[in-house]
Amino acid sequence: MRRTFQDRVVIVTGASRGIGRRVAGRLAARGAKVALVGRTQSDLEVALKDVRSAGGTAEALAADLTDPAARAWVVAETAKRFGRIDGLVNAAGVAAHGPFATGTEAVNRAVIEINFFAAAEMMRLVIPHLIESAASGNRPVILNVGSVVSRFGIPGVSEHSASKHAILGLSEAVRCEVARFGIDVLVAAPSVVKTDDTKSHLIRDEPLIPIDFSQGMDADDVAERIVVAMERGTKEAYLGKQAWWVNLGRRVGPRVLRKMMWRKYGIGKKSA
Repeated sequence: MRRTFQDRVVIVTGASRGIGRRVAGRLAARGAKVALVGRTQSDLEVALKDVRSAGGTAEALAADLTDPAARAWVVAETAKRFGRIDGLVNAAGVAAHGPFATGTEAVNRAVIEINFFAAAEMMRLVIPHLIESAASGNRPVILNVGSVVSRFGIPGVSEHSASKHAILGLSEAVRCEVARFGIDVLVAAPSVVKTDDTKSHLIRDEPLIPIDFSQGMDADDVAERIVVAMERGTKEAYLGKQAWWVNLGRRVGPRVLRKMMWRKYGIGKKSA
């Protein structure tokens, strides 16, 4: 049976732009009451206006999710304003493009802090609320936005790969822990995505090879497919050809996949 979002309360992080904003809009269109979470109040107000003008119900909660107190406030405030919490979408994220050896500890920590620690602690905070939701007969859900690099580290995005591997591993473990309560923990792993603010999430932009975001997946399509995955309870949704082929190659031909990566990035012949 498909999950429905009519009158369900869902927190969406990274909701002021990109995939998060589009996912929030689609959840609201399906009848969800959405807590829009992002760093910048002005950007959230624009997203909030869009959702409400389309007939959706939402509240804007500006917060820096790297701050433990801010995370706790978001969860408590959502429960206060809407009366309960039925779902969480962890869409907030940053990326760093460039060789690992010439990167910095500060960049590494910044990527891991928002992509993994903030998402993990948001999960921990909402689980008690989701247990209550399940006890009331609902089908609560956590959806973590992963990436094409969630299952296979790609050269030039080492910190990003590490953070998305980590959130996938956490999702797999927590999924088993909370299944007995009737809570789903899902991961959506999209390929390169094209949005109107494609590079706004980059904290380092020194790619090993040029990345043509204009040829990426349409963000609206990605958002729709994420919400459909939530409705269906798809444990891991690989979105787009890149993500699908990388995941397949990792399982059936990892040596071939590694050689293809080395060739693509001009690394040269290495022992597999």
